[in-house]
Amino acid sequence: MDASSLILNPKRQKLDGGEEVEGSSKSLSNLPDVVIQKIISLLETKDAIRTSILSKRWEYLWTSIPNLNFYKGLFAARSPLVNIVERALLLRGPADIETFDLTFPVLDDACRVNAWIDATVRRNVKKLYLYLHSLKEPFYLPHSLFTSTTLVAAELDIPFLFKAPSTVCFSSLRTLSLRSIVFSDDSTQQLFSGCPVLEELSIEDCKWMNLKGKLLNEYCFYDSSSPNEAEIHLSYNFTKKLRPTAYRLYKLLRGLSSVKELVFSDSNAFEVVLSNAPELVAQMPLFNDLTTLVLEDSVYIDNKALLTMLQYCSCLETLVFVEGIGLSSDHVEDDGVLEPLPPCFLSHLKMIEVGDFSGDQNELNALEILLKNAMVLENMLLACSTEFQGGPEKKTEIAKQLSDLAKGPESCEVVLV
Repeated sequence: MDASSLILNPKRQKLDGGEEVEGSSKSLSNLPDVVIQKIISLLETKDAIRTSILSKRWEYLWTSIPNLNFYKGLFAARSPLVNIVERALLLRGPADIETFDLTFPVLDDACRVNAWIDATVRRNVKKLYLYLHSLKEPFYLPHSLFTSTTLVAAELDIPFLFKAPSTVCFSSLRTLSLRSIVFSDDSTQQLFSGCPVLEELSIEDCKWMNLKGKLLNEYCFYDSSSPNEAEIHLSYNFTKKLRPTAYRLYKLLRGLSSVKELVFSDSNAFEVVLSNAPELVAQMPLFNDLTTLVLEDSVYIDNKALLTMLQYCSCLETLVFVEGIGLSSDHVEDDGVLEPLPPCFLSHLKMIEVGDFSGDQNELNALEILLKNAMVLENMLLACSTEFQGGPEKKTEIAKQLSDLAKGPESCEVVLV
């Protein structure tokens, strides 16, 4: 029997083991429900819903898929979306929900949406993404949400007054994103104190009732277990009063005082505290566990606010300047001593990394001061920018020149890449 006859007569074929099967009987409908549900779960929610019209047996299989994504674009009108969300939750049965993603114009259906959220919590939802708008009445999140033991990620984009219940315990929540929310001053304290394992927090376009203006990505931890690594991205307007911002930044730093690695997108954050709330400087926490500090913007190493901040980082071992360094003016004394001199420069600082190095004289002067003050420095890595003039020989020359300036008892290796 040749290949062509097999193609023309597919009804009975032999498997490798010799067993004959009916080729025409192996259709998708003959698969077990659990297999079909697995296949449907790989589809987009809108496509999974469409499978309900294939047969009577398939009508409700889609309601057990683990990931539910609902948005108005699924339907031309709002009512069908309401109906399909209701069906998905009411007919679901015992199956847990992995992800519930809802974009929805609430209008007068605040109670209905509240019930939907409660239903996802009862189905042990792990990831909850809510983008709610067009609210015509007061909106409240269900109390059951605040004691979820399964929720690991949540994103809430809801223009409403946030009110936390007396009990908040997100025992598994690691990622939290908040947008467009209005907080009372004590509501943030209640919320964050109930997030013991939180690793990533983002707050954008939120407001506090007792403060004027917007606070963009400014937040604080209250008695929260600190992560090993933290990144702080701040956005603020220097033309406005920054005293409230300074206090919130201080509270944030106080809650992160046990981190081992800290990243700042804007080193001017230190200036915000020093210039707008100088009384907080003496109360700044000690970062005794901090070994790596990364500053992502261009930095003047003679900046008083930066040097003051480093006073509280006595065990710092690695200092990274992502966008390069320089000197602002003649603030450094004639003898090249930084004032105030950070304690870590005398005892712990072993590695300095500088990015965007172009090799101009201002940069070289700043590097010279660092080398003269960092008494236990072992390595300095300079990442050259596209503006660096010169080839490998020039890099070697600068590296040797800088290495000879090191004042520590051990030689410091300077590398340009």
